[in-house]
Parts: sequence; structure tokens; C-alpha cells
Amino acid sequence: MKRKKQAVVVVHGMGEQRPMGTMRTIVDALWTTDDSIALNDPQNRDEDGNKSWIVPDIKTGSHDLQRITTPGMQDGCRTDFFEFYYADILDNAKLKNLWRWLMRVIKVRPEYVLERMVWPWTALCFLVVLILWVMFSVLFLGVATQFGIDFWSEAAKQARLSVPGVIFLGVVCLVLMILVAARINSLRWLLRWPSYALIGLVTYYLIFLTEDLTLRTLVVSFTILLSIATSLIFLPYLGDVAGYLGAHPDTVAGRHLVRDRGLQLLRRLHEDPAYERIVIVAHSLGSVVAYDILHLLWEELGPTNENPPGKKVRQALADHDHLVLELNQKYGIQRWSDADLARYCAAQSNVSDAIRAQGAVPRKDGRRSNAYWKITDFITAGSPLSHAQFLLARGAVNFGKLKKERLFPTAPPQVFNDDFGVLYSNDPIDFAAEKPIPKTRTEWAVDAKNAYAHHGAVFSAVRWTNFYDEHNPFFFWQGDVLGGPLRGAGRFGQGILDQNVKITYERFGSKSRFVTHTLYWTDTEPKKDRVSRNVQLMRDAVNLKGM
Repeated sequence: MKRKKQAVVVVHGMGEQRPMGTMRTIVDALWTTDDSIALNDPQNRDEDGNKSWIVPDIKTGSHDLQRITTPGMQDGCRTDFFEFYYADILDNAKLKNLWRWLMRVIKVRPEYVLERMVWPWTALCFLVVLILWVMFSVLFLGVATQFGIDFWSEAAKQARLSVPGVIFLGVVCLVLMILVAARINSLRWLLRWPSYALIGLVTYYLIFLTEDLTLRTLVVSFTILLSIATSLIFLPYLGDVAGYLGAHPDTVAGRHLVRDRGLQLLRRLHEDPAYERIVIVAHSLGSVVAYDILHLLWEELGPTNENPPGKKVRQALADHDHLVLELNQKYGIQRWSDADLARYCAAQSNVSDAIRAQGAVPRKDGRRSNAYWKITDFITAGSPLSHAQFLLARGAVNFGKLKKERLFPTAPPQVFNDDFGVLYSNDPIDFAAEKPIPKTRTEWAVDAKNAYAHHGAVFSAVRWTNFYDEHNPFFFWQGDVLGGPLRGAGRFGQGILDQNVKITYERFGSKSRFVTHTLYWTDTEPKKDRVSRNVQLMRDAVNLKGM
């Protein structure tokens, strides 16, 4: 009897990641420390937990990226973990790409920014503008000093405000502007540029209208530290974001290489008959990369016109469409209940099961392949997709338009047109006398000779679970400011299971929530007989025992 196998593909986040680094910590959380997993051989568990082994495997395209394999569970199922690694491609991020992307972010129309992101976005804008003003002022001061220009000395003698007074007034004005703009969206656009000018005036006063050499030295030192921080911190991390999200001629080649490498790995896993199920776990920027790859792979391997589906798959897709129609009529744009979300997830599983039961089918061009769609779950953690309307689009209206154009797949997927949902057919309707007249075109498409799922329907067969840790709206370093909710009509659809995990951990003898972006699969529970909620929910989402 053939033993069942499943594959978990880990997609790391931004920064200078070590090969297999993220995967090993996820294996530890999902497999090694999970005492509830029943193994077929008790000897495969020791004092360190459930055993696993590192095996050479070239599916990833690199000898540095080997797979981690587990022993069989009681039902005989084994799991192989792979890492889709792309940090080396984005490692050559240029500083100009980072600054170009940051300038794009700060020039976003303020009304496009979500309420939960007003303070973080404002802080980023002010930081970038401050760095630019200080760098320009210091450069100008250095050049002017070199040529003996010291007009500021006389101006300093006439200055009536003290340095603390200028700083205090500047901070008060900025805070008032932010508070007013946060309550009146239309004023954000008008108040932003005066705020930037005010930062420039404060910088000008601190550098040119004071004769305090110590203060100038501190300003210059601050500029040097910011430059070092940009090179050592911002560039390695945000440089990856700029290199992938920044659509520019300089970044096109890198984006293509990243996606192509991910597609190659997933193609090889789909072609391997040993694997019956594939799960994707993606963190941070990796969730955006994986989202793009899923969209591309669905057109290639899903039950689209490239791979005409059989009758059972068409029926599962039709059942999916009927449920979505029912829920849309019931809720409109309102949030689905948890019970109805569970019904929708069951419909997705039904489509996925039908595709896997059908197996490989002859392609439209007549070629045969062992590959067919096997991905059942997409798990995202700390995903920047929650800010898609100003990171990937130009506001909510443009974001909605791009979703309707199927550039951004949603859950549930966008309908094909007013007559069809996910399943569609261009064949002329032909009623058979011996069969009852179908009530809808979708019902008719089940028996149509040429009926397929459209190219943006990947989440008709893939369950999407999203983990985030809602940050404090004012003290945004408490929690995860990079991630956020994805569920909702204004986001990526009602069919996503959002899990808001409030991660706390011990630091210096007290509980802390400082920057939890990298802690989604970290067990922060101090009691050894329990596991933290975020880890347990992650195990439930991946569901290694459910195959």
C-alpha cells in the first residue's frame, strides 16, 4: 500500500535570512514539540520531541536548501518540509530602490491610508522627511563653511527663541496637525506639506540659528547614525520590500527571478506522485510572493481551460458558486458569520478533494503531465497584504477595480460575469429533451462540454488562514504593525479566516508586546504543560494530522 505524504512549503519574510533558518523554527513549532501527534513507532519520539531528519533534495534548486522529513504518523502519513528561499535574489537591493519606494509611500494620498495605519504611516513619512532635511542641511553647512560663508551667525544673534522652545513648538504643531487630520480625512492632504515644511524650519533653526557647537555636533552625529542605520537595518529589510513591491525597471528582473524560482519548486512538488497534499506557510513579504505565485500556478495547473475538469470537479465548483451566491444575497458586504465561513471553507475543501481525486488530466494542447492541483491551504502571518490598497494600489477604489479585473485573487473569487460564478462555459446552451431545464447557467455548465474555472479562482480550492497581531493604534510598536486583517469586502474577501493572536512574552521579568512580527510560531507560554495560543492556532491551520 502506498504511504501518504504531504508537503509543507515555508516562504520566509524580508531581511537577510539564512537558508533553512525559518523552516527549522517552523518545523520545531508544528512537528517537534507537538505531543498530540500519534506516531506509528514510539521510538521516533525522544526527550527533544518528535524526530525528523534532513535529507538532500534538489527540488528547491539549491544544495543549501534540503528537505526536512518526518517519520510516519499512526495513519502512515509522512510530512516533508521545504523552504522557498529568495533572499539571495533580493540581496543586491540598491539604496536608490529603497529611497524610491519610500518616496512613493510618503507621497501616497493620505485618504488612501487605513485608519489603523495613520500613525505608523505618519511616523514613517516624518522620519524620511527629517532624514532628508538634516542630510541636506548638514551638506549645505559643510559646503558653506568650506567657502567661508557664515550668514547664519548674524541670524543667530537675532533669533529670540531658544532651542528647546523651537523644538517644543514644532512638536506641538505637528501633533495638532496629526490629530486634526486623523479626524478629518479631507484635511490630511492639505496639512501634510505644511508639516513637512515645519520639520524643515525646525531643522534649519537647530543647525543655522544656533551658535552652540555641541548642538551642531549632535545633529551631525545623529545624521551619521541615521546613515549607518539605513545601511545596516533599513536597507537589508526594507530593501527586500522595495526590491519586490517597487514596480520599476530596476526591480522587474528580480521579481521575475523570485517568482520563477517559486514556480519551479511548486511544479516539481505537483509532478511528484508521492505527494497528495501541499500546504504553503508564508511570513511577512513572503506572503506577497507566495500570493503572486499561487495566482500564476493556478492558471497552469488548476481546473482552468488549460486543464479541462471532469464532471465531479465541475459539480464541486458549481456547489461552491451556489453557496457564494446564497451568502452574498444573505449578507451583501456585511461580515459573514463564523458558521457560514465554516460552510465556505468546507466548500473549498470539497473542490480541492474533487481535483485531487480526479488526478492528472490531458491538457488542452493534448500533452500529458503528472501534475495536478494539490495545494489545499495557504497560511499567511504578518502579511503586508493588509496594506494592499496603498502599497499595491492607488486607494480603495483602484484596489477594488484591480480585484474585479482579477489581478488580485480574492476569497471567494470574483465572478466570471453576471451569469456565471467561478465555473463558466462559452458553449451555446443546448437543452436536451430528456433532461430537466437547468435553473441557472452554472447548473447548465456542470454538463457543458467546455466548462472551466476562470484564472482568478485559486481560492475556490485553497483555504486561506491569516495570522496577525493587531498593533496599538498610537503606540504602534506594541504588536505587529506590518501585518493586519485580510478578511472583508474591502480587503481580500469574506472567505478568509483571520486569526488575531495577541502575542505576549516575558522580558525583564514582565510581559511585553514589543514588535511581535517574528513571533507567530514562537511558543511564548511560560508554563511547560501548555502551548501558547498562536502556536496552537498555527498547528490547527496547517493540520498535519488531518490528511
